[in-house]
Amino acid sequence: MMILFYVVCNKNLFGQNTYVPLNGYTYHLMDRINISLDTISFHSSVKPYNRLVFDSLYYKPHRYEGHVYNFDEISPSSEGNKPLKESTNRIYLFENSTEIYFTPEESPINDGMLLNYFYKEPASFYAFTNEAFFIKVNPVLYTEFGFSSDTSELKFLNSRGIELRGGIDNKVGFYFYAADNQAKLPDYINDRIENSSSVLPGEGRVKPFKETGVDYLTARGYIGFNVTKHIAVQFGQDKIFIGDGIRSMIWSDNSKDFLFLKLNTNVWRINYQNIFAELANYKPININDGPIEKKYAAMHHLSVNITDDINIGLFESVVFDRIDSSGNNSGFELQYLNPIIFYRSVESGLGSPDNVLLGANWKWNFLHRFSFYGQFVLDEFIFDEFIKSSGWWGNKNALQLGLKYIDAFSINYLDLQYEFNTARPYTYAYEDNGSSYTHYSQAIAHPLGANFKENIFSAWYQITPKIVLQDNFISAVYGSDTSDSNWGSNIFSNYNTYEQEYDNTIAQGIKNNLLLNDFVISWQFWHNMFLEGRCIYRKNDAALNQFDIDELYFGIGIRINAVMSRNYY
Repeated sequence: MMILFYVVCNKNLFGQNTYVPLNGYTYHLMDRINISLDTISFHSSVKPYNRLVFDSLYYKPHRYEGHVYNFDEISPSSEGNKPLKESTNRIYLFENSTEIYFTPEESPINDGMLLNYFYKEPASFYAFTNEAFFIKVNPVLYTEFGFSSDTSELKFLNSRGIELRGGIDNKVGFYFYAADNQAKLPDYINDRIENSSSVLPGEGRVKPFKETGVDYLTARGYIGFNVTKHIAVQFGQDKIFIGDGIRSMIWSDNSKDFLFLKLNTNVWRINYQNIFAELANYKPININDGPIEKKYAAMHHLSVNITDDINIGLFESVVFDRIDSSGNNSGFELQYLNPIIFYRSVESGLGSPDNVLLGANWKWNFLHRFSFYGQFVLDEFIFDEFIKSSGWWGNKNALQLGLKYIDAFSINYLDLQYEFNTARPYTYAYEDNGSSYTHYSQAIAHPLGANFKENIFSAWYQITPKIVLQDNFISAVYGSDTSDSNWGSNIFSNYNTYEQEYDNTIAQGIKNNLLLNDFVISWQFWHNMFLEGRCIYRKNDAALNQFDIDELYFGIGIRINAVMSRNYY
């Protein structure tokens, strides 16, 4: 049994500049803790999380006044197995970021280490630490096999790779992830690849593998360091997510990772984040390895814990390119590097109206069981047209409303969530793809683009300390376009080609009713190693039969240091 110590003293600890990969098991556990506490201790809408949030949030209420916290003291009691689940989850989070809690002179002890070199820590295949440096290395494996109702052919996903993170001099952190992937996917995913010019959702360009499969690479990495105690800098290739929901209407992880420079200021109750990004204006010509045009983005996001249980966020973002009539790209607009300026004023000064979005996000935790959250995005707005309710095409906005309920109906570790998302026609679109809210032939925000309403019901139940059931049910109605029409769903289309100036409504065009249910049972047999069974049902009922899909998929697989795929579209 591993003995875990928490040392409460004023020592230099590692880990200030590495982040937890998005959508991993950690995030739901952190959500539960955040909702259950009396005080919002960190800014949960800013993802991925810096590993230091574990220190500020999870262990703060559990520290002894002395020096040592020993997890072996937690054992099952008469309350059923809630304490055992709690201690298992707590140990998982602790093991996931031991560099936060140990000085170089200390080390966790794992009696199950392999050959005296490997798995000295349960969360790391190989770990090394001294006074100046630490590194943790893990293999990555994601293998799944299954069958789909669309064909008798075996479906599969086979990913192999490596993940490492480390730190130098308690100042600089670094992270690297790379994987080689081959897959034969369900038909509804293949349709997305075909419609996106050979781009796999959430990834990048794919190449054929055998007759019906795809082959692609995944690579992410960054370095990070602190300029001051409260200001951190990160540079690299990764994804971000703004919000507390399953989706984000501001910026999500729906598209491929991208190159960015991030400045993050966290002081008192305030977190202020600046992101300057290089995106890809991917086009059909790029299928054959043609050069990909560059586009750019800048975003400011201010998050404030205005009370102990209410958080408000404000943001502005701009997407643009700088390609002249000769096809030359002059690069990033330097005036957008100003970390505190209002982007509309920059637009006016440049005489170049780029695509600027404004909006807000919020969260209210109450009764230690509930969290009400949401987002509002404003793309374009004229008040006179709005109050007339005329359906003017240019009133473009998006909305999210959601509610989380942990330990629902007094059932320990049963967590429920409802989320509503909608975007009016033509939201996120622009005159050209260089300024649309897209990256690598994918939407930056919601996978449906615009012109939709969506309801999501989610359940998470930890039936034993190591076995979890998850279910996500999605019901959406959206309007799609044909090759010669633009009803506002396809955000890659020029919004000036709208079909009508007034009387525009959500789901106009070719109406589609989408149902998707994703059920997963997971057994975590070792840290970040999961054996899983999965069932996905997806049905799309469209006004034109050519858009109809009715597909059922069953699969089993194993994940080792890999995040579960979320094919929620």
